[in-house]
Amino acid sequence: MLPMKQVTIMTVIGSILVLLCSIFLGVFPSIFNSIVNKMLVLSKDSATLGDFISPPVPIYMQFYLFHVTNPDDIRFHGAKPKLKQIGPYTYAEVRTKHNMTWNDDEGTVTYLQDKSYFFREDLSHGLKESDRITTINPIMVVLADFIDRYRTKNNSLLLDLIWTEIESGFDLFATEAIGDTIFYGFDLPEFDFDFSDLSILPGVNLSVTEGLNGSLYDILDLLNERGVIHVAPPESLKSNQIHFLKNNTDDHPYEVKTGAKGLDDYLRIVKWNGNKSLSYWNDNYCDMINGTDGTQFPPQVSKDQALYIYTSELCRSLYLTYEKEIDVHGVTTYRFIPPKDALEDPMVNPDNQCFCYPNISYCLHASMLNMAPCAFDAPIVLSTPHFYQGNQEDIDSIDGLAPHKDEHETYLDIEPNTGVAMRAMKKMQLNVPLKRYGSFPSFKNVPEVIFPIVWVNESAQIDEDTASSVRKALYTPFTIVDAICGTLIGIGALLILVGTWKFIGVRRARNQQKL
Repeated sequence: MLPMKQVTIMTVIGSILVLLCSIFLGVFPSIFNSIVNKMLVLSKDSATLGDFISPPVPIYMQFYLFHVTNPDDIRFHGAKPKLKQIGPYTYAEVRTKHNMTWNDDEGTVTYLQDKSYFFREDLSHGLKESDRITTINPIMVVLADFIDRYRTKNNSLLLDLIWTEIESGFDLFATEAIGDTIFYGFDLPEFDFDFSDLSILPGVNLSVTEGLNGSLYDILDLLNERGVIHVAPPESLKSNQIHFLKNNTDDHPYEVKTGAKGLDDYLRIVKWNGNKSLSYWNDNYCDMINGTDGTQFPPQVSKDQALYIYTSELCRSLYLTYEKEIDVHGVTTYRFIPPKDALEDPMVNPDNQCFCYPNISYCLHASMLNMAPCAFDAPIVLSTPHFYQGNQEDIDSIDGLAPHKDEHETYLDIEPNTGVAMRAMKKMQLNVPLKRYGSFPSFKNVPEVIFPIVWVNESAQIDEDTASSVRKALYTPFTIVDAICGTLIGIGALLILVGTWKFIGVRRARNQQKL
């Protein structure tokens, strides 16, 4: 073969290798993302449907309860509450989606999701469900608030009679087994509010109380039927028990995007409980249902975007912003956290004023949300654990609170290519407002505080085996392509270099022949 022909072949082949491999390296991420996106789309026969129906990542509910060490001092002398945190009491959470209805025209699927729980003593640091703890009695507070708000000049005597019965059946502080408080439920007393046969004062008609006896659910249901109150009692009271968890329960139907019409709104909640928006807050902004349920987001997550989630437990949507990159078993993730503004004092962040209930004159402090609109008008307050990022005055009002970012902050660690949460820690605290309701004896001397009962960490994290599979799926193709293309580019560059060297050699030989 002639020397110049060799030079030409080597140079051309080398240039083609360098050019094509460089182009392929540039477009491979797009090709790879396109393949991943197609795999993410949900359908009746998609490979990802099984993981969607029952998440493969273990989920745990970790309960930290506040044991009241000075109940009598609080009740009789208005002392600052002294609380001792006890936990975690860990329950495995199993989620299963069912009753799935596909709408191909809209690219959505509607489903119910049941949750079941199983106590994990091995993950509870030696704590047992039989442990007993003293906490404030939330039912007592709810009833005191209810009667105080409905009190009028005409019904004052009747409500005093009712409250006397309530005080005989309840104590402001209750000592119960942890398992009963969290999961199995403890029995509530039955009451007899039928004073229709009493003749106390001339002109006082107590016939309205006829038949008011039995469980709280029965009594409230009858009052609602008679138009005395205008709130139906919660179904959870039907068993005449109170507890935080219950097996095989769902929180109404969800309709979400499947990705069939595009992945920009993948798994975005279109409707919850049949509605496109909420009706709790009487405000278009606060009643918006935004984002996903927090387990997954549209793929190709960037650091400069906000992630939106709807949390039915909070009766509102929240947004999270990027904080930092973090490694989860070798998988690079982006950590997103709720910014301080999300639960900021409404007087500081006006966007939160629509969460003030019943109006702006009743705003809670930073870190808190009044749940009354979606809790049958009961005075329930959800907050960050230990009032993290809240007002110092609220933290100081309770002895035993010590908010800390690492322990009490909610966060999601998101794998950016797929939008899947590799680790999630959703933390919230249940509280009730303690104050001197009316002139009721049990509340006559108490301090006015937001009283913590329990905080919960709903956590999920991939294990090492799952992380290994994720690394192989996400990183191995790039490693292989980089290795092959890098080798071919090296060979191409070498061919170009050798061709150039030969070309110089041929030119020199020709120049010497001319001389």
